[in-house]
Amino acid sequence: MNELISAFTERVLDTVFPGGIYCICCGDSLEEASGHGLCAKCVEKMPWAPENPFRKYMEEFAFDELYPCLRYGLHSRRIMNALKNGGRPYLARNVAYSLVERLSIEEELPDFLVAVPSHPSKMLRRGYNQAELLAHYTAGLAGLDYVRGALIKTENTASMRLADARKRRSMLAKSFAVSEEFKEKCAGGFVCLVDDVVTTGSTADACARVLKEAGAEKVCVLCYAASSGYRKPEE
Repeated sequence: MNELISAFTERVLDTVFPGGIYCICCGDSLEEASGHGLCAKCVEKMPWAPENPFRKYMEEFAFDELYPCLRYGLHSRRIMNALKNGGRPYLARNVAYSLVERLSIEEELPDFLVAVPSHPSKMLRRGYNQAELLAHYTAGLAGLDYVRGALIKTENTASMRLADARKRRSMLAKSFAVSEEFKEKCAGGFVCLVDDVVTTGSTADACARVLKEAGAEKVCVLCYAASSGYRKPEE
């Protein structure tokens, strides 16, 4: 039944929001069809940055690696805001192309893709979880296994927009859990956690910790954009 619903949704999206017409960043019409939905000018000005910006601080995190596509900034913020808060879930299909390209440069591919979950109350307001959409489309394009509902948001945390890394980590403690169905499947496996943006790494860390506790051997994080990794000196 879920497969039938998904297929129907895809057909509706293709009809109402046909891809490859307008650039998802600047809005100009595309001269050529583009999977990632960017015009030639935006491709050139995007701050592509596949390196892990948190390399110097990895001992602080439970995840083993971070795979970003872009450095978080004006252009990626515009796209992610449209996807996340602008009621344009169809943009996830375009973003997924970039995620697949980023994942393809790695020598080892994950066994499973999972998404950073949203609390049910937030899902009710927004109508969808952008991370789930990204994981769904990325898995489909890459031919990988996406496990929907593998992670559960157990607490509805307050906005963390102005919180620093330490505060975020405290707010997220015990906010995630692994579903009983996924625990046995992920034991000893390589899990790829998909999210839209990684800023301090706190959310990814909290999710990775419960995945490791459930038996995952390795956890990487795949995201569209990541911050520079700069840490403000502690006073």
